[in-house]
Amino acid sequence: MQNKDIELFLELVKTRNISKAAENMFISQSVISTRLKSLEDELGYALFHRARGIREIELTRPGREFVSVATRMHNLYAEAELLRLQTRYSLNIAAPESVYCDFLEELVLRIFRNVPELRLSVMMKDSSEVYDLMENGQIDFGFASYESSHSNIKHEPVFSQDECLVFAGEDHPGGDPVSPADLDPEKEIRLTGGNFSNVAQWRDVWFAGQDRCRIMVNSPHMIVKYLIEPGSWAILPLATARMLSALYAIRICELTDAPESRKIYLLRHIGANKGSDDAARIFEKELELYLEERKNNTTEENEK
Repeated sequence: MQNKDIELFLELVKTRNISKAAENMFISQSVISTRLKSLEDELGYALFHRARGIREIELTRPGREFVSVATRMHNLYAEAELLRLQTRYSLNIAAPESVYCDFLEELVLRIFRNVPELRLSVMMKDSSEVYDLMENGQIDFGFASYESSHSNIKHEPVFSQDECLVFAGEDHPGGDPVSPADLDPEKEIRLTGGNFSNVAQWRDVWFAGQDRCRIMVNSPHMIVKYLIEPGSWAILPLATARMLSALYAIRICELTDAPESRKIYLLRHIGANKGSDDAARIFEKELELYLEERKNNTTEENEK
């Protein structure tokens, strides 16, 4: 029993007229009669009394009882279709907090504004957690700060994060840019919660054997509260620092010898659920446009 036959029956119940039902459903009267006969044969009883010369048709006793059944069936079909569409146009995405602030937030906002049919669930997770979620099929797309050897996960670099130095307010040792030699390694407020191997390598060059930072935190927002002691400092992705500077009294400085830029990778499961292909194509198209726009903006800024 197909939903189109249930819809036809309910339309006949409403109009009590085959020609009117055919007009409303944009099909011929002969198709109405054929499909109604097929439904009655499947059920094993007549649903309507029909006679020549009579415009209106009347429900039989079994037909009247079938109305409530047909209504429930139609509602169930509608719920199943809604669930199918929600699954088809839903995506789960995960990224580290710094990547969200630097890159993903604006992309998600664009999709939110331009693609209302696409439902997104966005989580902030460390890169290792993003890989675990992807491995377990819990997300459709992920962003991570390192490549992995997972055989079922494909990754490609999508952008790079530049690092900068931050202090509280005007408190900084000298001019701008700042030399790492002027920084006290004991007064570093260290950001964890991601793969910052580029910063770790930079730290090894300048503070080898002096790894004595007093506190480590896994959220950029937590860093600000600890930049209270004179000379305290932190290394943050530049875009994250700019976001924080709009909220808190922090000073952003360049380094004379900064850490290398950190590559950020887009992750996708090789055996992705085919049901999410439509949503994935929408996301990938929006991502492509977003990356192109960022590239153009960067080019224009460099030319100024």
